Amino acid sequence: MKRVASVLMVMLLVCGLSCKKKDRQSQWNDTLKTGIIRIAADADFSHWIDTEIASFEAYSDYQAALFPTYTDEEDAIRLLTDDSVRVAIVTRDLATSERAKLTARHLDAKKHLVAFDGIAVVTNRENSDSILSLATLQKILTGEITDWSQINPKSKLGTIRVLFDNKKSGIWRYAVDSIARTKTLSPNIYPLNGATELLEKIEQMPNALGFVSANLVSGEVGTPRLRRHATLRLTRLSRSESATLANSYLPFAGDIQAENYPLWRPVYLILSDPRMGLSSGFSIFIAQAVGQKIILKSGFLPVTDSHIMDVLIKEEYPTGKKSTKMK
Repeated sequence: MKRVASVLMVMLLVCGLSCKKKDRQSQWNDTLKTGIIRIAADADFSHWIDTEIASFEAYSDYQAALFPTYTDEEDAIRLLTDDSVRVAIVTRDLATSERAKLTARHLDAKKHLVAFDGIAVVTNRENSDSILSLATLQKILTGEITDWSQINPKSKLGTIRVLFDNKKSGIWRYAVDSIARTKTLSPNIYPLNGATELLEKIEQMPNALGFVSANLVSGEVGTPRLRRHATLRLTRLSRSESATLANSYLPFAGDIQAENYPLWRPVYLILSDPRMGLSSGFSIFIAQAVGQKIILKSGFLPVTDSHIMDVLIKEEYPTGKKSTKMK
């Protein structure tokens, strides 16, 4: 009798788990071109994503509706792993622990490379030091250089104030992991409340230097903010120890592809769509010709060749060459 009871308990448990899984999946009854979903994205990409969504909704004859949540990178990934959204648009892959959360929900994450984004260094126009080497930038972040006079003895701007959009953003993570490469950072670093506040602060502070997504200050689509901020300028960056006009570059798509501009990051769509629903349809649209042209016009480097529109298979630097990142 006890054995029969045990078997019945196991059967009820399996049935309960199976029914729970079906109930969860029934909440997502969208298709490749129809339905309503929420997506999460890094706030830096709002102008680009808004344009992609408008184009995709028109492409689907308005049978699809996508509602974006623009937040920091950490929160966008949390929404994905909590199964609140089925797509997150971010600049890193999931960690093992984050994938484990999806696995526990019977979901699997798929990563799709869709673009490359330059990271722009922005200063006030009153600052004449508009060309920096990557080595100098590293020393600014780590606190080895704290005053503009250490870069230019004639400068009277004083302390270098380094501004970031916030401490949970992809740009903050990139600066710490890929530029500073140390846990010891300058005491003059200030995380703010978004890129809009950052650009406004730099307008007010001639001694400030800020890191923002290049798509926010260039591109044809959305709101090219640099045009609205006449007192700002883009800093030219060089891989050489001695930075000159001839060996320094701006964060534009051509110089990212040619590996001239040193600060860039991949942009991924991470999906947890188990059955090719609307989030998969949206990701396919972005990877194809129209979506990639929007990416280019938004100030990013697309992952497709501009002539033959073939998606690159290798998820590495656009040229396929080994990257020459600063060591």
